[in-house]
Amino acid sequence: MDTELIYPSFQPDTESIMSVIHELLKTKNIRDNTLLSNLDFAERFFRNHPLKLYSKLLVKGSYSCVQLGQNKNQVVTVTSENNQTYVNVFISDSAEVHIKHSLIEATHFFNHSCQDEIKSCFTQAQEAVVKENLTRLHIKCNRFSVTYATRYKGPCATVETKCQLKLENITAGGLLNKKVWLQKEKPTCPGLIACLDHLIKQYLTSSTIIRNLYRFVINADKEIVIITSGKENERECILIHDHEGVSMFPSTLH
Repeated sequence: MDTELIYPSFQPDTESIMSVIHELLKTKNIRDNTLLSNLDFAERFFRNHPLKLYSKLLVKGSYSCVQLGQNKNQVVTVTSENNQTYVNVFISDSAEVHIKHSLIEATHFFNHSCQDEIKSCFTQAQEAVVKENLTRLHIKCNRFSVTYATRYKGPCATVETKCQLKLENITAGGLLNKKVWLQKEKPTCPGLIACLDHLIKQYLTSSTIIRNLYRFVINADKEIVIITSGKENERECILIHDHEGVSMFPSTLH
């Protein structure tokens, strides 16, 4: 980074972040649009966050970086890649040899919209800890991740969630809600949206009532999204988006 600006006495709350943005623009004349956009995102992320008074915030831009606070054991980093914003929460416990179950707290996942609605990333993190004596655990869920660490070297593990969206009653309205979620959480995946539009059209225009339960497996934009009711008697329907458009197997729903 060409420019590194450190504010050790500031906490990542709205007032402090807005003060930093004002200083960058008015005093230091920094025009790193990626940094300013990420600072704006960080302000919204921390606005009601329970950890805002106890964390260090690290915000990275294209050629500059801003740090608020100085807590080395609890660090939130905001970055950008391919026009998408990423958040990593780093939690360190220097007193323990291994990561304990009690270290995995729901507050570390605050303001995160988990992409696995069958088993959340928070639950998967808790389960991963009890399996072995880990000294480092990395949970990756779409554009959000949490890293737990001790100061010791030993077994490490990475947990990456699948995108599984639960819909108790699959209807056009329910699918539309999932489309809105995808537009917000996976904004660079137009193929996924095209597949959802195809499904919504099926439910809106079908000449007969669709009585069967379906588990939809959507493959587009190098991602796989599953939409399921979570019930055992589901039929599987696969949608694929490529350069020719949307293909669905079976081609019609009953």
